Amino acid sequence: MTTTELRTPTGFDVEWAARAEALATRSGEPAWALERRRAAAEIARSLSFPSREHELWRRTDFRTLEAEVEKLDPFAESPAARRLDDLPPAIRSRVTGDDTSALVIQRDGGVVFERVPASLARQGVIACPMGRALRDHADRLTGTLGGLLESDYDWYVAIGAALRTGGAFVYVPDGVDAVAPVRLFHWIDGGGRLVVPRSVVVLGRGARATVVEELLSETADGISLYAGGTEVYLGDESKLIYGTLQDWGRNVYHYSNQRARLDRGAELQWIQTVLGGRMAKANSYFSLAGPGSQAYVHGFMFGDQRQHFHLHTLQRHLVDHTTSDLLIKGCLKGRARSIYQGLIQVSEGAQRTDAYQANRNLLLSDTARADSIPGLEILANDVRCTHGATIGHVDPEQMYYLMARGLPPAEAQRLIVEGFFAPVLDRIPLENVREQLRQVIQHKIG
Repeated sequence: MTTTELRTPTGFDVEWAARAEALATRSGEPAWALERRRAAAEIARSLSFPSREHELWRRTDFRTLEAEVEKLDPFAESPAARRLDDLPPAIRSRVTGDDTSALVIQRDGGVVFERVPASLARQGVIACPMGRALRDHADRLTGTLGGLLESDYDWYVAIGAALRTGGAFVYVPDGVDAVAPVRLFHWIDGGGRLVVPRSVVVLGRGARATVVEELLSETADGISLYAGGTEVYLGDESKLIYGTLQDWGRNVYHYSNQRARLDRGAELQWIQTVLGGRMAKANSYFSLAGPGSQAYVHGFMFGDQRQHFHLHTLQRHLVDHTTSDLLIKGCLKGRARSIYQGLIQVSEGAQRTDAYQANRNLLLSDTARADSIPGLEILANDVRCTHGATIGHVDPEQMYYLMARGLPPAEAQRLIVEGFFAPVLDRIPLENVREQLRQVIQHKIG
C-alpha cells in the first residue's frame, strides 16, 4: 500500500518510541515484543497521516482527526473486574445467561475480565489477553503477530504495532472441535481514548471454532479513536465462524484492519456489521492460500444522521481451486453515507477460481448516499469471477402490498428493512447477539 506524503501528526514523531516502551513495560512484554514495537515506532515516524489523494482514502476524510490524535490517551485502562456484575451494563446484557462461552473483555486499553470454561480448557483451547500470551505463548506468536498486517504498513497499522494495547490470542489445537464459542469484547469508556488492540486467532489442522468480537460504547464527550487489528490463520481443513459486530457511540472514529489466511481445504464464514461511530473505515482482506480453501463473507452497514461508513474488502486467490462468496448490504437514512470498495484478485496460476462479490444498498431518504466500487484483477484464464451492485430506495410495490394488508407506513418500512438484513443476521451464531442487533436496527429505523 502506498502512502501519500503528508506531515506526521505533531508530537508523535518524537514521542512514539517512548510511548511504545512505556506500554511494553506496563504489560511486562518480552524483549522480542519490545523490539517489534520500537521498529514499528520508527516506521510510524516515516509515514504520513492518510490523505484523500490516496485512492483508498479519496471518499473518506479522517483529516478532522489529525489535530486531535496526539491528544488521545493510549494508557487509559480500568481495574480488573472480579465478576460480571462489575462490568458496564451494555456488556453484562450481552453475556447474561451465557455460562459456556470463553470471554476476553477489554475496557479502554486493558483487559479487565477473562474466563475460559473447563470444557474448553480440557480441549487445549487458549483464549487469553494478548499481554499474557506474549509471555506464556511466545512460541505461537513470534510468527503470527504481525505476520499478515505488518507486511503492508500504513499509518494506522504502524500505530497499532507501536502502541498496541490489549487484544486477545485464541488458539485451537489440531483436530479439536471447540465445544463453545470464544467471545471478545472491546468497550470504550469515554472520550479522549486511543484504543489499538491486536488480536491473533490460530486454528490448527482440522480444528473447528466460533469467535465473535463485539465493539461497544456509549456516546461520550470528546472523540476517541479505535485502530484495531486482527490476524486469522486457518490450518489445513479447519473451519472458523468469525463475527465482528461494531456498535460504537457517536464520538468514536473507527479504523480497523483484519486479515485472514486460509490453508488447504480451510473454510471461513465471516460476518461483519457496522452500526456505530461517527466515522468508520474497515479493511477486511482474505487470502486463499491453499487449494480447496473457501471464504464466505457476509456483512452489513446501517447509517443514520451524518454517519460515514467505508468498508473495503479484498478476496485474494493465490492458488488454484479456491472459492470466495461475498455479500455486503448497506442501509442509510438521514444524511448518512456509505462506501463499499471491493476487489477480487486472482493470481497467475490460480486456475479454477470461483469468486463472487455483491453489494446491495437501500436508501431510506433522499439525502443519504451510497457508493459502490467493485473490481476485478484476474491473471488466470480458467476462472469464474463475477460482481454486481445495486442502489435504490424502498420498493413502492412492497410498501403498497404491506399497507394494503393493514400495516401503517412505518411498520411496513420496518419489515422491509428487517427482511433486507435477514440473510446476514441469520448467520450470526449466537441468538442473544442477533437479538441485540435487531434492537439496534429497529431503533435506527425509528
